[in-house]
Amino acid sequence: MNQVRRGSGRPWTALSAVAVSLLILGAAPAATGAPPAPHPVGASGTTLHALLDSVVAVGVPGVLERTQDGRRVISATAGVADLGTGAPLRPDARFRVGSITKTFIASVVLQLVGEHRLALDQPVARWLPGLLADGEHITVRELLNHTSGLYDYTDDPAVLAGLVNNRVWRPAQLVAIAESHPALFPPGSAWGYSNTNYIVAGLLIEAVTGHPLAQELQQRIFTPLGLTHTSFPSITGRITGYHAHGYLPAGLATTANGEPTDVTGLNPSSAWAAGAIVSSARDLSRFYLALMDGRLIGPRLLREMTTTVAEDPADPATYRYGLGIERVQDPCGTDWGLGGAIPGYQTMAYWNQSTGRTVVLASTMDPAPAAAQAPLANAASFALCGPTNGTQNDLPRHEGEPPY
Repeated sequence: MNQVRRGSGRPWTALSAVAVSLLILGAAPAATGAPPAPHPVGASGTTLHALLDSVVAVGVPGVLERTQDGRRVISATAGVADLGTGAPLRPDARFRVGSITKTFIASVVLQLVGEHRLALDQPVARWLPGLLADGEHITVRELLNHTSGLYDYTDDPAVLAGLVNNRVWRPAQLVAIAESHPALFPPGSAWGYSNTNYIVAGLLIEAVTGHPLAQELQQRIFTPLGLTHTSFPSITGRITGYHAHGYLPAGLATTANGEPTDVTGLNPSSAWAAGAIVSSARDLSRFYLALMDGRLIGPRLLREMTTTVAEDPADPATYRYGLGIERVQDPCGTDWGLGGAIPGYQTMAYWNQSTGRTVVLASTMDPAPAAAQAPLANAASFALCGPTNGTQNDLPRHEGEPPY
């Protein structure tokens, strides 16, 4: 299968490769090409404390990490939740998760498949006639694994302009922007990351159920799993409850004092089903554990979800994409999850197939300074694989949080 790559929503891989896009859901240009070579975990004596502190030291306001290994949970934070108040960042902060939203959306679609209300290999036009010019040839599966060939609407300058002006977009408008561009390739002939796929998937859920997407997410996932810090505020920038503020770096946006710009209040309508969920590290960990344990979708549908295509034909083993979930092969084994980026926030959440360990790592600046990428990647590696190369397996600053 050929490949058209523009970044997979992966701010850092499960282990350590760095592939950050500039505002993946609304800015340009996105990262292209294969991810750079992995960074090693730090020199002898490095601790998770030091790795997170080094992220903050280069200008990222806050960063948090949560690891769950069986019933043992350890969390660590560095920096502040709000530059305006200087309040320290706590492990229970809510934050925008960006493209991790896609795993939630794919899970709902697969539940509908299990209820025989959808079929993965039938064309999208069966449920959404006239929405896509090629809707008779694009299947539901091709939406979920990014092989549809649909142009990514976030690459159109109008979306960035709308983001700057805090415009509220309707999902159909985003699809129309994508449809105004030629397809990237014939359906099923290549892999190419496109946020448009998940806008269409969200519309598909609404068409099949007759309910708003937010209602289906709440009833099918948030409430049953007890994800009390997770929500889908798709047209308002307000984040309820205790949350971390998200920032653009100084210099990317104009501010009176030359400080990073607080973009927490930007409405996420340009992301919608591709990236508008707000969550917490605990809730993301709970979600991926339930998903991979088969509590959200049955074994047959979980096999469908984890049937993957290569993101890069030149390296078919390392990064592969399933139905709303990514498989990353690294020295720790096989990891399943996603990374996400949205203005002000970068997040990753992965579950290790060998150990059952889940790791969530989130930071509050997107795009992050280049100097932050190595410590972010090293913190992910440290958390997911444990200490290597002489690192100390230190006790993080927070421990004993209830795992469920």
